[in-house]
Amino acid sequence: MSHAAPSTAPEVVQPANPIWRRRHTPTWFFFGGVALWLFLLLVPHVLLGNPAVIPAWILLGSGLAASTLLLIMARRLQSGDGVTTATLLWAVLVGGFIAITLGSTFDSLIGVAATDAGENPHDIGLFFAGVAEELAKVIAVVIVAWRLPVKTARGGLFVGGAVGIGFAVLENLWYIGQGWADGVEASQKLAAGSPPLETILSHPAFQAAGAAFARTVFDPVGHPLWTALFAAAVFAAARNGRFRITVGVLLTYLLVAVMHGLWDGNTVLWGLLFPSMPVLKALVVPAMVVLVVAFALIWRARVRHINREAGVVSLHVPRRERKQA
Repeated sequence: MSHAAPSTAPEVVQPANPIWRRRHTPTWFFFGGVALWLFLLLVPHVLLGNPAVIPAWILLGSGLAASTLLLIMARRLQSGDGVTTATLLWAVLVGGFIAITLGSTFDSLIGVAATDAGENPHDIGLFFAGVAEELAKVIAVVIVAWRLPVKTARGGLFVGGAVGIGFAVLENLWYIGQGWADGVEASQKLAAGSPPLETILSHPAFQAAGAAFARTVFDPVGHPLWTALFAAAVFAAARNGRFRITVGVLLTYLLVAVMHGLWDGNTVLWGLLFPSMPVLKALVVPAMVVLVVAFALIWRARVRHINREAGVVSLHVPRRERKQA
């Protein structure tokens, strides 16, 4: 009886999946960042009295949620999107700085115009923030994506979301830093022997942590979402690699500008609608929840449509449709 000769062909070893593509990496990334953020505050600063860690603590608080969202986006990239991870990083860094530069300039011009017209520049600025900042961010999108050979609506979602993330991180730095400054001012005004609870609430870290928490919770439904929707329309309108201004682009601009304006001007709007009923200001938070749900539904519908057109089956598509695909 003959025996087959043992095979001498080398065994094929499958390459290990990169750690950032593993299933639970975004979860570990986010909660690991939260643990590091708390450690920086409680151990080096509070226990050991080292104030040098505060800038790092503020930076981590401003970028943790946005970085987690960027990681999730990178994991969902596909070859047909025409966008790479390097493109996303470029959009975050370069596009974010371009957007914040243009956006702050446009916001300031609106404030000057409102002052000249005798209006409250703060209130007008909040309502027209969407007009100014969404225009600034889409200009940044066009600049960073100008040389991309493939421009699809799905690719626009990624590039726009990345620019929105860069803008959000830089904006968050101001809000969290301002929370710290407000806490310093409040703690200086405390009289000696103030109640412990009042002392804690007035601590700069508490004020800044509150701002960081609010920005972390609402970051995903803010700048990244609005700019992703706008950029998707801009990319979809491109022909032969060239960007174009179409009716669809203008309508999308109007939509995201209204979404952004309602979000920023929510508090002011309640005051204008019910000036003699300040108790209704308690409805601001429920109104924000309603806006979050509305934004999420708009996002879901648009992404489903884009994925269907691109022939992409993703987690945004219902399970029954994924099975059919």
